Amino acid sequence: MSRIPTASLFLALPVSLASTALWADLTPAEVWGDWRQYMESMGYQVQASEAFDGEDLTVSDVTLKMDMVEDGGDFSMSLGTLSFQPESDGAVNIRMPNVMPMTIKVAPETPEDEPVSMVLNYAQTAPVMRASGSPDALQYDYAADTISLTLAGLKVGEQSYTEEEAKFSVTGSGVSSRTEMTGTETRRYDQTGRIDSLQYDVVMKTPDDPARVAVKGGVDQVVFDGSGALPMLEAGSDMAAMMRAGLTFDGSFTAGAGRTDMQVSDPENGEFQLVSSSTGAKLGVAMGPEGLSYEGGQQDIEVSVTGADMPFPIQFSMAQSAFNLKMPVMKSEEPQDFAFGIKLDSFKMSDMIWGIFDPTGQLARDPATLVVDLSGKAKLLFELMDPEVAATMGEEVPGEIHQLNVNEVTLDVAGAEFDATGAITFDNDDLETVPGMPKPVGALDLSLIGGVALLDKLVTMGLVPQEQALGARMMMGLFTVPGEGEDSLTSKIEFTEEGGILANGQQIK
Repeated sequence: MSRIPTASLFLALPVSLASTALWADLTPAEVWGDWRQYMESMGYQVQASEAFDGEDLTVSDVTLKMDMVEDGGDFSMSLGTLSFQPESDGAVNIRMPNVMPMTIKVAPETPEDEPVSMVLNYAQTAPVMRASGSPDALQYDYAADTISLTLAGLKVGEQSYTEEEAKFSVTGSGVSSRTEMTGTETRRYDQTGRIDSLQYDVVMKTPDDPARVAVKGGVDQVVFDGSGALPMLEAGSDMAAMMRAGLTFDGSFTAGAGRTDMQVSDPENGEFQLVSSSTGAKLGVAMGPEGLSYEGGQQDIEVSVTGADMPFPIQFSMAQSAFNLKMPVMKSEEPQDFAFGIKLDSFKMSDMIWGIFDPTGQLARDPATLVVDLSGKAKLLFELMDPEVAATMGEEVPGEIHQLNVNEVTLDVAGAEFDATGAITFDNDDLETVPGMPKPVGALDLSLIGGVALLDKLVTMGLVPQEQALGARMMMGLFTVPGEGEDSLTSKIEFTEEGGILANGQQIK
C-alpha cells in the first residue's frame, strides 16, 4: 500500500487535526470517536487513554503513528492531552496542548545510507476549536493568535545537528479558518482560512561543506479557499484507490506582499546573497479522477543578486510571472485533457547587465515578454498515483499524445516579435510515416517581425558569427514569405494526411 510522503505529512497534519473533529456528532464521546475513526482510516495507529468527568471527556497520551513504506521508517505525533467539553448551545469545544511534537524516522534504503531522525514541534498560542451545527451539516471554526512548525532536533547517523547547522521555523500570526462538512462514507467539505502574516527562517549546513545557507522571509495576508470530497476507505493513503473512489480537491491560495533573503556564507568561494520581493502571489490546485492541475503567479517581482565573483549586482524585474499545468493521472482508454503555460510579462534587466553585451546601446531595451500557451489531448498508459505500478513501467512509453493545440507562443524581445498558433493531431497507430513518432496532421502559423534587423545588429555586435547568420537567412528564405509591413515574415507549416510537409504551400517532404 502506498503511503503519504513525509513532506505531505508536514502540510496535512495541522489541517487533519482541525478538520476531523468537525466531522463528529455533537457530543464529546462521538466527536472523539469520529476523529479516531477517521485517523485510523487514513492509516494512522491511534493510542490514547479516555476518562469522563460528567459530560466532559479527557483523552490523554494521544499518539498517532504511521509506517512510511515508501521512505522506510515511521512517523509519530504526540497530541498530549485533549479535552472535549459540551456547550449549552449544543456545540463542542476541543482544547489542545500548546505544543505537539512530531517525530519522523527514515530508515536507510541501502547499506551506504544512514538513518535519519528528526523532531518537529507544532505549536499554538490561544487556540480556539469549536464544532457546531447539526450531525449532517457540521461547521468547524478555528482561531489562534499564532501557529508554528519548528525543527527541534535532527540526527543523521551518529551526527546530531545544532541550530546553527540545521534550522527550520515557520510562524503564522492572526490565524482563522472555517470548515463545513457533510456526508459519512464520502466526506464533502468547504473550507476557508486566513493567516495575517507568515514568517520563515531556514538554515542548512552539512559537516562536509563549509558553505552555510540561511533563508529568511515572509508574506502577508495568506488566504485559502477550497472544497473537495474525501472517500472514507480502508485504503487510507493509497492515493490511486482513493482517486478511483472519487477523491477530489479544488483549492486556491492568495497572498499579499512577500520578501525572501537568502545568504550563502562560503569561506572558500566567497559570499552570495539573493533578495526577492513581490506585491502579491496566487496558487491554485485541483485534483480528481479527471486529472491534476496547478496554476499560479506573482506580481511586481524584484530580484537582486550579489556575489563575491560578480563585479556588480544582477538586478531584474517583471510585472507578472505565471504558469499553469494540467495533466491526467489515471489510466484511461480515452484521451484526456492536458495543458501547459508560462507567462513572463515585462521582464526588465538593469543597465549594468545590458552593458556587458551591448555597451553602445544598439539593441532596443524595451521590456521583454514571453507567453507559452499549449493544450491538447493525451492518454496515460499507467496509474500515475500508484508508485508500485509506476515503478514497473521501466523504459516503456508512459503515454500517448493525440492532439496538440498551440493557442499562443509569443516572444517579444530586443525589438523583435515572434508569434505562433496552430493545431496538430497525432495518429498513434501510424509510427512509420514519421519514424519513431505518431503521424502528425495539422498546421502551424508563424510570424516574425523585426527579426532580420535584430539579426543584423547581433552580427555587427559580434554576438552571432557571420556564417551562422547566413544559414539563418537561408532558412528564412526557404520557409517564410514576406508579411505585411517592413521586416515582416510569415510561414504556414502544414502536415498532410498523406504524410507530407508543406511550407507556404510548397512541398518540403
